[in-house]
Amino acid sequence: MSDPAHIRPTPAGEPATSETIAAEVLSAAARGWPGAALVIGPRGRVISASPLSGLTEGMRAPFDLPAAPVASQIVDNAGRRWRVSAPVAGVRLATADLKEEPDAAHRFTAAVSHEIRTPLNGILGMAALLEEEGDLSAAQRDYASAIRKSGSRLLDLLNNVLDFSRMEAGDIPIDAAPFDPSDLVQDAAELLAPRAHAASLDIAAIVDPDLPMRMIGDAGRLRQILFNLAGNAIKFTTSGAVLIEARRGRGGKGLALIVRDTGAGVPEHARARLFDAFSQVSAADARRDGGVGLGLAIVARLVAAMKGSVDVSSIWGQGAMFRVDLPLEPATVPASPQPQPQGSLKVAMDLPPASGLACIAALANEGAQLVSAEDFPDLVILDAALPPAKIEAMAKRRRTLVVMRPGDRSRIEQFREMGCAGYLIRPLRAASIIERVGLTFSGAVQAEPQGAAKKPGEAGSVLIADDNAVNALLARSALTAAGFRVDTASTGAEALERIGETLYSVVFMDIRMPVMDGLEATRRIRRLAGPAADVPIVALTADVNPELEDLAREAGVSQLAAKPIDPQRLRELAARWASWRKQAAE
Repeated sequence: MSDPAHIRPTPAGEPATSETIAAEVLSAAARGWPGAALVIGPRGRVISASPLSGLTEGMRAPFDLPAAPVASQIVDNAGRRWRVSAPVAGVRLATADLKEEPDAAHRFTAAVSHEIRTPLNGILGMAALLEEEGDLSAAQRDYASAIRKSGSRLLDLLNNVLDFSRMEAGDIPIDAAPFDPSDLVQDAAELLAPRAHAASLDIAAIVDPDLPMRMIGDAGRLRQILFNLAGNAIKFTTSGAVLIEARRGRGGKGLALIVRDTGAGVPEHARARLFDAFSQVSAADARRDGGVGLGLAIVARLVAAMKGSVDVSSIWGQGAMFRVDLPLEPATVPASPQPQPQGSLKVAMDLPPASGLACIAALANEGAQLVSAEDFPDLVILDAALPPAKIEAMAKRRRTLVVMRPGDRSRIEQFREMGCAGYLIRPLRAASIIERVGLTFSGAVQAEPQGAAKKPGEAGSVLIADDNAVNALLARSALTAAGFRVDTASTGAEALERIGETLYSVVFMDIRMPVMDGLEATRRIRRLAGPAADVPIVALTADVNPELEDLAREAGVSQLAAKPIDPQRLRELAARWASWRKQAAE
């Protein structure tokens, strides 16, 4: 092998950016070679490509890299070594000779993430279970709430520090695949709802009906952007609401994600540094937040990696609006008949601002007309927080739906006795609103909500595979209270054995376990004979990243969920997949 060739140094005063390095390496690899050339990063992704290759930045390299014989080496102007291969399928590859350091750093980050998030899952989950107890004194409830809030802040700090450290190392892989933008924003609202409701804030999501049903992009990274923006909005909003919106981008192209809040807003002088790392609007915000100012810096880096833009508009004292524009293309989907509006339904409502807007958006698309309660509406939709006398008086005169938080489910029977025709759970989904309105006018009786108290085993059977005894106890307690029969396993091998003996409604599988990890156990379950192979498997992990999502999907995981997971979310996941399993068996 020849001695490493050095690339010419970067001109004085010009920083050696990763794009500059990639371009120089590509030029050196292609020198004297008439075919295509690629520069492959340490994670096996294309970071630069010649036009002849037909590949673009961010794609996975379609070659078995270790099999490519090394012809020479290059040392770039940052001192990094690159291996230049002999041609593989007519393509010359320049691969980063950085495997030890990035892989070790990646393993360290994943291990730290798992080891900290796992006990945090126990702390937050047990605090949430304590708060659900009905016989706590006011002081005891305050103590449990303080534990949960402190743990949540620690989790936020951990997430941001780990994410930022990965990005500082240049680890921002983008996996483009078809996704549903409606599900993206609705899921973000639902996952952040417990935090918003705990702060007495309303939260909802709106989707432009003209938006393509599916688009091409990295749903995991987009979700991360929304969590940071909406999480920030919740943090700095003391009263009112947070609204998440998805619409077409400027000029009717691409995707725009918008987060609005009714907080204090951002002063003009602070906007220039808002997306800088370790920056806060003011010292007072830093003291109140307790964070380190990384959330918006992470958003800016992710948006830049997807070649988009992010900006903020605000009126001091009246809230802020963050907008992300991304050049995403629509995915090709089979044409399907669109439901026609069901006539001009007159609807009156008294709801918090974000939920009201979500409700109006969903029903307006169905041809409904918003009227006042005095204009003889066909339907009235009321907030469960209104005085009971007002709700009861309206329910006796008009068909009435009541909108409640998940924690208000115990009041369902009370609302039925008042005469309410049904209920909706915040945050509101457009599909749920339309379905519930239709059922109300058909005279159907609304079923008990997912997660409502049932007799043991009535809701289904669940296997919890987790080597952490506290997390297993948390899951068992939360799901047993929701009417599930729960078994536990402490290794993937034990989970595989139990699934071979018992037909479960759903399996919650921790990814990191001794003897056999969760992904290997999932692969073997999918190879079983009979209905056991089709059991829904929800994989639980403390380190969600695009590469792990790919591995989980390839292994046959039904859904990937991030730790820590609160008891209510656990019940909702169990109920959703148990219902799917039951319908699939019929």
